[in-house]
Order: sequence, then C-alpha cells, then structure tokens
Amino acid sequence: MKKIIPFFLLLSVFLNVGLIYKFFYAGETVSLAKDGRSEIKMSPENREYVMAEMRGFLESVQKINEGIAKNDPKIIEKVGQESGSCKVDGVPKGLVKSLPLGFKKMGFETHELFDVMAKMAKENYDRQQTQEKLNQLLNNCVACHKTYKISVEK
Repeated sequence: MKKIIPFFLLLSVFLNVGLIYKFFYAGETVSLAKDGRSEIKMSPENREYVMAEMRGFLESVQKINEGIAKNDPKIIEKVGQESGSCKVDGVPKGLVKSLPLGFKKMGFETHELFDVMAKMAKENYDRQQTQEKLNQLLNNCVACHKTYKISVEK
C-alpha cells in the first residue's frame, strides 16, 4: 500500500504538467496547410480580432517609419505605446488557449518590441537603433506570416 501512494502521486504530477502544457502552452488546433504553413483554426470572432491586430501592427509600423523619417521621436513614442503590451488586455476569451506556443511567443515579442521603441523614443532617441528595432519587428512579422495561416474552424 505504501508503494502505491508515491506511484499515484507521481502519475498525478505528470498528468497535471501535461494538461497545463496542452491548454496553456501548446495550443489546440494546428494542422499543416497545403502551402506548408501551420494552419491555426479559430472561431470567426477570434480570427477577426487577430486580423485586426495585424492590420494595426502594419499601420503602427508605417507611423514609426514616418517618425524615423521625420526624426520625430514623439510619433514613435505614441505609436509604440498604443501597440505595446498594454494592448493584450482586450484579448477575447479562449483566444490565447487556441494559439500554438510559437505564435504566442512571436506575438508577445512583437508587442514588447513596440514597448521598447516607445521607451527608446522617450528616454534616449537614436534613429539608427530605432530603425534596427523596427527591422527586428518586421522580421518577426515575416517569420509569423511564413509559418502560420489562420482559418475559421468549421
């Protein structure tokens, strides 16, 4: 009897770790699309939210590029704050759970890069460094679009 208790305790720990990984890190609905990308299937509402966020990223990138071109750190600071980590508060219920870990990491890193550019513009603006961060952010966007395709679950 005393040998069975540690076995069930260990089994319970492994099951809990597996469930936490499955529901919080791994994501749910990913398959391979015809074009070789990982296809993420989500509800129409969640897909629309993600697409709107990506369009917002593109608009922010354009405005930051304008700020760099005009050598105006105020534009960069404002836009960076609007697209930074504070934006993740309004995420629809169930969305994060449905996303694969790699997609989540790229998304959070992208928000963080906007925060970094806003902070750089406010505290110690340097055009070259800001351009490098913007390029890093764009590399993130390209990698994400090369890796993932978002479709509506049926």
